[in-house]
Amino acid sequence: MRTFTLLVILLGGTSVVSQAQNGEDLLNVGQYSEAREAFADSLYGVNIEGYFETYLQTGNHESGLRRAQQLLRNSSQPEYVNYAIGRIHMALGNWDGAEDAYITAIQSRNDYWRAGLELADLHRLRGNSRQANRLYSIINSRLRQGGFTTARGLAIGAQAAKQLGAYHEANEAFSTALRLEPDNVQILLWHGDLYQRTHDEAFANERYNKALSINPNRPETYIKLASVTGSYARKEELAKQALQIAEQYAPALALMARLHLLDGNYTEAESVARAALDQDPGHLEAWAHYVAAQHVQGNYEAVSQVEVTVSQRTSQLADFYRVLSEDLALRFRYPDAATYAQKAVESNPENAAANATYATALMRLGEVQSARTYLERSYASDGFNLYAANSLSLLDELDQFSTLTSAHFTLRIHSSEEKVLGPIMLREAERAYEALQAHYGYQPPDRILLEAYNDADDFAVRVAGIPHVGLLGVCFGDVVAMNTPAAQPDISYNWARTLWHELAHTMTVGLSDYRISRWLTEGLSVYEEVRANPAWRRDMEIQFFTAYDQDRLYDLENIDRGFTRPTFQGQVLLSYYHAYRVVDFLSSEYGFDALTRLLSALSQGQTEEAAMQSVFGKSRSELDKEFRGHLDRERTRLDPVLQGWPDMLTEEQHGGNLASYLAQAGQDSFYGLLTSAEKALEQGDLEVAESAYRKALDFYSDYTGPGNPYEGLVNIYRQRNQTAELAQVLQDYLEIQPYGEQYAIELAEILLQQADTTSAVQYLTRSRYTAPYNMEVLGRLAELYADAGQHVHEVEKRRAILALEPVNRAEAQYALAMSLYHNRQMAEAKRAVLQSLEIAPGYREAQRLLLKIVDHPND
Repeated sequence: MRTFTLLVILLGGTSVVSQAQNGEDLLNVGQYSEAREAFADSLYGVNIEGYFETYLQTGNHESGLRRAQQLLRNSSQPEYVNYAIGRIHMALGNWDGAEDAYITAIQSRNDYWRAGLELADLHRLRGNSRQANRLYSIINSRLRQGGFTTARGLAIGAQAAKQLGAYHEANEAFSTALRLEPDNVQILLWHGDLYQRTHDEAFANERYNKALSINPNRPETYIKLASVTGSYARKEELAKQALQIAEQYAPALALMARLHLLDGNYTEAESVARAALDQDPGHLEAWAHYVAAQHVQGNYEAVSQVEVTVSQRTSQLADFYRVLSEDLALRFRYPDAATYAQKAVESNPENAAANATYATALMRLGEVQSARTYLERSYASDGFNLYAANSLSLLDELDQFSTLTSAHFTLRIHSSEEKVLGPIMLREAERAYEALQAHYGYQPPDRILLEAYNDADDFAVRVAGIPHVGLLGVCFGDVVAMNTPAAQPDISYNWARTLWHELAHTMTVGLSDYRISRWLTEGLSVYEEVRANPAWRRDMEIQFFTAYDQDRLYDLENIDRGFTRPTFQGQVLLSYYHAYRVVDFLSSEYGFDALTRLLSALSQGQTEEAAMQSVFGKSRSELDKEFRGHLDRERTRLDPVLQGWPDMLTEEQHGGNLASYLAQAGQDSFYGLLTSAEKALEQGDLEVAESAYRKALDFYSDYTGPGNPYEGLVNIYRQRNQTAELAQVLQDYLEIQPYGEQYAIELAEILLQQADTTSAVQYLTRSRYTAPYNMEVLGRLAELYADAGQHVHEVEKRRAILALEPVNRAEAQYALAMSLYHNRQMAEAKRAVLQSLEIAPGYREAQRLLLKIVDHPND
C-alpha cells in the first residue's frame, strides 16, 4: 500500500468543467451505449469519467479496465483515466490497485476532489479512519469556504460532510446542488443515502424512486431501494431487476444470498455469495453472507479462514460482524448472533449500528438491562437512530413493570395488569410447559422469561425496534414476548393461544439447538395450539383448498417463502396453516415421535433434507408428493363446500360479506345454503332459516367465518327462547371457535340455571382468554369460588377487579376484605376493609367486618 501523501490537495484549484453535454445527459438517463459513443468523440476532462462510467453501470469491468489502460498510454489527462481505473479496481475488489490509481490521479491534479472523496471512502473501508477523516475534512473545508459552486462540487462537499457526521450541512449542500441540477441521478442517490443514514427511510425512498424514474438502467438504484423497504418480496424483485441490467452485479448477488439465507437455502446462499465475491472480492456484506451460510452448515473452520481473509483486507470489521450477526438472527441462531454482534462492538466500540445490533441481540436473550449500555452508546454516536431512542424509552418504561415468578417462568407484566392477568397467565404457562415438555422432552436450562406488553408499540419496539409491525408474539428461544389484549383492542385476540404458540417455539427451537426451519417451527406451534385446545384451530380450510386448487401453495423445499415473500393477500397467515397441515400429516402418517427425531437430527447439524431422509426414509420432494396426494383425497370431501364459494383468497378485499355474493349462490352448495338461510332469517322465516343452517352443518361443520351456521342458529333459538337447543349450539360452536367470549358467557349463565357450576366456571374462565378485563365475569367467578369454598381463587378475582378501578371502589375493597377473611388472611383483610372505610366511613357491612376481624383475629 502506497504511503499516504495527499497534503497537496490543500492547494485547491479550479475544476475542469467542460464536457460533452449530450454524453452527460445520455449517461444520466441510462442510455449507456449512446453515451459512450458521445463521450468517445471528446475524451478529455470529466468526459473521461463519464465514458468509463458506462462500463461501470453495465458491469463490463474487465473491458473497461483494458480500455482505460490502453487510453492511459496516450492520454494528455492521465488523472481522469487513473481515476476511472481506480473506480473499476474498486468494483473488482482490487483495493490496492484502486488506491494507487486514486493517488496517482490526485498527484497529477491536486484539486481532483472526486478522486479525493473516493480515496477517503477507500481509507474508511480499510479501517484507516484517521486518513479518511483528514481527506473528508479537507473537502469539507473547501465546501465551507464556498469553493464549490457547481452541482458536482457541492455534492462532493456534501458527501464529505455526511461522512464527518455534519448531516445538516450535507443536506443544505445537496439541496443547493439539486436546485442547480434537479434531475442529476448521482446527486439524488447521494442525497437519499444521507437520509438513509439519518434513518428517514421515507425520504430516502422518495429520492431513490425519483432517480429510478430518470434512469431505470442503473443497478445501484435498485439495491438502494431494496435497503429502505421492509418487504422481502420487494427486495427480491429489486435485486433481480438489478441483475437484469448487470448480471454479475455484486451488491445484487449479495442481497440474493441473504434472501437465500432467509429461506434456509444455505448451499444456494453460499454459491450466490461466492459469485458476488468472484466479481468483487472486497464486498464485505457478501463475505458476511458467505460466512453465515458456512456457519449455519457447521463449517466452522471455513468461518475462521474467512475471518482471517477479511481482517487482512480491513482493520474495521464492525460492519462485517454486524451483518453476520443479523444473518444468523434471520435463522433463529440468537446466541450465535449475540457472539458476533459482540465482536462487531469490540472491533469498533463507537460504531452506532454495531452497538444497536449487539443491544438487540442481548435483548433477545433476555439481558435487557445489559443492553442499555450499548443502546446508550449507539444513540450517543447516532442521535437520529429511532430504534435506539425507542428502545431506551422502553427500558425506562420497564420500571412500571412487575416481575412475577413460578416454577418455570419469570413474568414481566405492566403493573396495571399484574393482578388482572399475572396469575392466570402464569397458570396457563405452567400448564403449557408441563404438556410441551412431556411432548418434546426438552428442558430449558433456566426459567423461561415471559414478557407481556399492554401497548402494541412498546411490544413492537421490544421485538424489532420499529412500532406498528403487527405481531402478536415472538419467541427468541427461552425468551418470549407477547401482547396482552389491552395492546390489541381492535381485534379478536386470544392471549392463551398465543402463549402456547410461542412456548411451543421455545421447545422446538431448543430441541433443534436453534437449527429448525421457519415452516417447521411454525407448523409445530400451530399443531400444539390445536392439541392444547381444539377450539383454537384456525378456520382456514376453505382458503387453504382454494389456494391448492389455484396451485398457489409452495412445495416443502420453498414453503418458507410463503412467510417471508407472499405473492397474494393473506398468504402469510395461510402459510401458518399450510405448515400446520404438513406437520399434522407427518404426525398422522409417521407418528409424532418422528417429528421429535427430526428435531434431534437437526440439532446434530444435519440439513433438513438429510434429516428428513434419515427419519422418514424419503426426500422432501417425496414427502411433499405424499402430502399432496393426501390433500387430493380431502379435496374430494370438500367439493360440495367449495362449490359456488367466492374466492376466499380475496376475502379481505370484500370484507367477507356473504350477502354481496347472493347472486352467485347455488342452492345445492354449502355456500348456497348459507346465503339462503341468511336471506330467510332477514325475512323472519325462522323455520326455513333453521332448516338451511342445519343442512349446511351436515355439509361442513368447521366453518366459523362470517355468516356461519352456528351464529345463525343462536339467533333463531334466542328468538324462540329454546334454551336447550341454544345451549347445545353454543357448546358446539365454542368447540371450534377460539374467540366468542360473549357466547361463552351466555352459555355459562344457562349452565348456572341448570346448576352445572363446574362447567359454568370453565366457560367463564375461557372467556378471560379473549376478554380478561370484564369485571362482571370476574365478579361472577369470585362469587362461584366463594360458594365452592375456593377462597384462594376468590381473592385473586377480587384483586383483579380492584386493579381494573371499579366505580364503587369501597364496595370492591370490602368484597376483597371479605374474601381475604374467608381465606384466613386476617392482616390483609383488615387492611382491605380499612381502605374501604377510608373511602366510605359509613359503610355498615365494612364496619361489621372490621369488628369481626378485631374481635376474632384468629377465627
